[in-house]
Amino acid sequence: SFQGNVGPALTGVGARLTPGQIRLRIVDASRLNPDTVMPAYYRTHGLHQVAGGLDGKPVLSSAQVEDLV
Repeated sequence: SFQGNVGPALTGVGARLTPGQIRLRIVDASRLNPDTVMPAYYRTHGLHQVAGGLDGKPVLSSAQVEDLV
């Protein structure tokens, strides 16, 4: 199978991280690593290159974040 070179494999992430740690990485990974290339899926402020009409809106809803966690 193909694995990219942008981030680590997610296999077993639930055994390595708590739900809170996973949630933070989805919501705004830059809180842990300011240089991350992972987008903030729930943060709505301080973003750049936001598509028109989406400014101030999260990429994922809170329910979608919880579904991922």
